[in-house]
Amino acid sequence: MRILDFRPMTVRLMSNLWGSGTSFRGHYADKPGSNHLAARLAARITEGFIARRVAARSLDRSGPAIVSIGNLALGGTGKTPVVAALAGDLAAAGWKGGVLTRGFGSPLAGPLTVDPDNDLAGDEARLIATVLASRGWPVIQARRRERGLQHLLEVHPEIEVVVVEDGHQTAHLGRNLDVVILDGWFVDHDDGREKVHAVTGPVLPFGPWRESSAGADRAGIWLLETGMDMPREGQGGQAVATFQRKLSLRDPQGDRSVDSPDGQAAILSGIARPEAFENSLLKILARDAVLAVRCGDHVRYTPRMVAKITSAARDAGSDFLVTTAKDWVKLKPFWPAGFPLLVADLEICWGQGRTLPEIVGECLVADGHMRI
Repeated sequence: MRILDFRPMTVRLMSNLWGSGTSFRGHYADKPGSNHLAARLAARITEGFIARRVAARSLDRSGPAIVSIGNLALGGTGKTPVVAALAGDLAAAGWKGGVLTRGFGSPLAGPLTVDPDNDLAGDEARLIATVLASRGWPVIQARRRERGLQHLLEVHPEIEVVVVEDGHQTAHLGRNLDVVILDGWFVDHDDGREKVHAVTGPVLPFGPWRESSAGADRAGIWLLETGMDMPREGQGGQAVATFQRKLSLRDPQGDRSVDSPDGQAAILSGIARPEAFENSLLKILARDAVLAVRCGDHVRYTPRMVAKITSAARDAGSDFLVTTAKDWVKLKPFWPAGFPLLVADLEICWGQGRTLPEIVGECLVADGHMRI
């Protein structure tokens, strides 16, 4: 498969250096003695900085419950689809709520209520708004999350719960509950019981981590992407839940599912870990793709860029192109009708046992937030 990489050179170099093709799991494990002195020092500095940031937050207990979905790695751990899936399931369970997101890649500071057709809003914000359109949950985009929360409550005072995307390292925004998606972990015996231990490695600039595994201690729930049965408790008493991602192909023009498309495929993605998407997609395609086009995360497509992509796809002999749902919300307005395209929709499948929506619901009720 030929690779056409439009990402900035620094992103490509870091991706190769950190080995982030599918996951950071297994790389740079921060078990005792595995890190160099410089990496440990960087982790200490980062931890101190983040600790000061999060210590400044305050929480209005009389307001709605604030639930954050975050991670310790640099993107690609599934925060956006997890937020959409959790919000959808909470809505189905009767909770009145909304989603708060920063809107990465958007020139708009906000706060604003996200319209899925607003091409100036963030791509992830638009995708979440599309998924939740029928659920009655608004999506608010704001660079300053505390201002976004204020806007949300002014417009929707009836809200009981707010799900915050990527809020684990956010200051000045109190939370009732932090959920962290762990990209690395191991299972060990503590006091005769199996427990999950968080694993990261060198933080920036020495590795692909925002903070060390100590950052997981601030969370009340750990979420692991695995199909295996896992212990239901973390090393610090955190509740543990699991999930898996499932891809399916859809023809957006006819809005119909496609099981086994005929012909040669090209792959297009503008996400944090394109290699992981490509590897997952190849498992459901009838044959190997002839071309993979990698664009920067949150890329803003232009007609000229799309023309380059489709030209390269034709030259490679592809009959159609497959892209992510996140990319499609940006490509839709000017994708050429003459070039077939399929969207790879991502579904979050919760693991066995207590699911994340069930645990979150139980925590909210235990914290005094009751459904009306």
